[in-house]
Parts: sequence; C-alpha cells; structure tokens
Amino acid sequence: MLVLESAAVSTTGPRPDNQDSAHAAPLMIAIADGVGGNVGGAVASSLVVNWLAPMGIGLAPGGGRARRGVPGAGATDLLRVVAGANERIRAAYTERPRLRSMATTMTAVYADGEGLLLAHIGDSRGYQLRNGVLVQVTTDHTLVQAMIDAGELTPEEARVHPQRSAVYAALHGGGDDDLAGLDLVRLNAQVGDRLMVCSDGLSDVVRPDRIRQLLADAGTPAEAAAALREAALAGPPTDNITVVVGDVREDQPGDETEMPCTVGAAVDFREETADALEALWPGRAQAAQAR
Repeated sequence: MLVLESAAVSTTGPRPDNQDSAHAAPLMIAIADGVGGNVGGAVASSLVVNWLAPMGIGLAPGGGRARRGVPGAGATDLLRVVAGANERIRAAYTERPRLRSMATTMTAVYADGEGLLLAHIGDSRGYQLRNGVLVQVTTDHTLVQAMIDAGELTPEEARVHPQRSAVYAALHGGGDDDLAGLDLVRLNAQVGDRLMVCSDGLSDVVRPDRIRQLLADAGTPAEAAAALREAALAGPPTDNITVVVGDVREDQPGDETEMPCTVGAAVDFREETADALEALWPGRAQAAQAR
C-alpha cells in the first residue's frame, strides 16, 4: 500500500495573522486557506484541518478506524469527512454569529489503501512531480480560471487581475451546495512521485518552473517545503504561505510510524478559535491548547 513521507511549513508572511492551516501525516497531506477576514478565515481552516487530521493516521473523526483497502470505501469515507468538516463550520457560526462570513478552501491527498485520492475545493493547489515533470493536479475554482478556460484571459493576465483571489467554491457550511463544488478524483500515483499542496501565498508568487526546480532538487520533503517557503518569502510575498510536501513510497512492515504535523491557524489557539471549538466540543479547546 502507498503511504506518504511528508512535511509541512506555514508562515504568516506580510499579513497580521495566519489564516492557513495544514496537516502532514503518513496517510494524508492537506491544506486549508481561510476566507472571511482575520477571525473567520482562521477558524474555518482550523475546523476543517483538525477534522481531517485523524484520517492521516488511519482513524475516523469521532473514533474508530478508517476503512483502508476496502474497494470504494476510501472515496466514501473521505467525502463523509469533508461533509462533516463543512457541517462544523455551520455549527460554529450558528453558535458564534460573528463568524458567519467565514469559509475555507481545502486541498487534501489521502492514501486509502487502493492508491491516492485527491479532494479539492477553492484555489489552494495540488501538484505532482514525476521524473522531473511537474503537473498541476487541481483546477482553481476562481473567476479568473473560468475566464482562462473561456479564452477571455491569458494566464499572465490572470496573475495580475484584480479579482484573481475571488473563489466561486469553498467550504462554508452551506450543506450540499458546498459539496457540489468539490472535486474528488483518483490520482495516477506511483512510488517515487513527489506531491505538494499549497495555499495561493506560494502559487501566486513562485512560478511553476521555479516550483518544479525546487521540488526536484530538494532531498527530503522537509527540505522541499522549506525551500518553497523561502522562495515565496523572497517573492516578495503577498499572503500567508503554507506548503505541504509528500513523497510517495510503499508501506513496509516494521517501518516506524511518522509523527503527524499540523501547522498554521490550526495550532494557533487565539480566543476566537477557542470560542468556536468550545461551542462545538465543550472542554476540547482547552485540551487541544494544552498539547
């Protein structure tokens, strides 16, 4: 079975706070980029990434084990977990109405025992490097991408378009309407591939040829993630910068289990984030903050 040797980094950049959250684990890499202001965006991305995180070590949110290796179960389980994360956004703003405008992008790769599944919504991106060739495996759910697809805008024009960050699909607690915008696809993945998911704080600043070079040249996922972050910081940056890199390898009996890593807003327990978590799971926010 395929697993991921992974690493994650996140940096606030020029913004006053970090609205990105990300997770790196043997069975999942994931990024969420919050929308809706410095309070709501951070809370939304935190709720989604923290709800996805148990799948990274083979667990289902709320307890029990994920059904790895059962034909078709991976897609069903991943979709159910994303739907649950979306519902938690709605539950949080129901309890805390000031958060009602919050939303988040999400891009996640999950090793389900049959291979790798990609779940994607918004404009965070996923890339796959194989034999030195870089392929973007996600499509931005943005106005400018729709204009590119319609032949109304070139990629170069899109990079400086005033509405380049306007997403038309995201997780915001709207139920089935949100999930209708979710892309769920099986990746053509094999041992030796290098995968990367990132927020637009990287992809808006560092061009694809430079991303390819840095991913190809770095020895380990941690080195690759750090190099990409530094390239975005030298950009100069315009947003939070979050990068998760995962190398695809075969799971071997006796391998030491890689420790999962969560970065960004999901581990920055500000008062607003703690309030939202406390509204959903009384007592859990304090316990999480103490870890």
